[in-house]
Amino acid sequence: MATAAEAPATAGGLVPHTQFQYAAATKEARPVRALLDGPPGSDRLISALKMASALGDTIAVIDTERGRSRQYATAIDQGFDVTEMTAFDPADLGLALYEAADYDVVVISTWSSFWSGPDGVRDKVAKHSGKNGRDSGWDQVRPVERQMVESVHCFPGHVIGVMRNRLDVVLAADSAGRTLPTRVSLRADQRDGLEYEVDFAASMLPTREMAVTKSAAPGLAGEVLTDAVAVGAELRKWAEDGVDRAPKADFLRRAYDGEATYESLSQLALEIQECRAAGMAALDPDHKLTTLGAVVSLRLSYTRRRAQQAGQAV
Repeated sequence: MATAAEAPATAGGLVPHTQFQYAAATKEARPVRALLDGPPGSDRLISALKMASALGDTIAVIDTERGRSRQYATAIDQGFDVTEMTAFDPADLGLALYEAADYDVVVISTWSSFWSGPDGVRDKVAKHSGKNGRDSGWDQVRPVERQMVESVHCFPGHVIGVMRNRLDVVLAADSAGRTLPTRVSLRADQRDGLEYEVDFAASMLPTREMAVTKSAAPGLAGEVLTDAVAVGAELRKWAEDGVDRAPKADFLRRAYDGEATYESLSQLALEIQECRAAGMAALDPDHKLTTLGAVVSLRLSYTRRRAQQAGQAV
């Protein structure tokens, strides 16, 4: 243990720490992360598309429901592009987001598929658990799930995740006094606490109204709304206000630039850190899913060695 005489000294106040520094907080302009859940027939997807139409001009849909989104191709003026998925490995969601990096908005319909669908998180946990006991596979699967969520956080555009609600059937009396089986909508089919990861969360009611449960944008939280376009417009206004700290698709192009130098990649690394974009989905040299931070780190090492071999100072 260092003695008082051996400890670092300063002329006045505390000795500065290089890792944790404080600065005045400012409102940051960053893309919206939203969740929209609801039972069948509640217009979850059409509401998400209407929100997306107000958030940006170019929209991509990651469709896990056998192309159902195509039925709404004319529902919004600008239209949208779609990719269909039939297996739901969380890493594949990252790859789909990588391909969609140039879109203003991505709608994931449904995000629940990557939780409870074939090859989704719960399926993977069961396979990894095997004979070792229930849920013992989480040690292997949790990092994959975290990377999936991080790829959503670091996506350059807005993201709206549509989720199914779990359903149950109970016996209830109707207006005529008859006891009939009645379908009851429960919580969203997704891991607990996902709403903590987003800026906006709402549940669609059977009446096709939107009950807002969380909103960083003032004036929306706790409301029951009917105009999804207006909700999207309000979220966009909130998202675009402040100092620009949004992840950018151009980060990917600069990371893969064959002419990039150690200096240009170092500058890129600083911008990525400032925008908290290190977890953006990217491809490694084998075209497998990795992160933007890993790509830049690898290229920095390569360009540094190349510069040193050429006798350049870095």
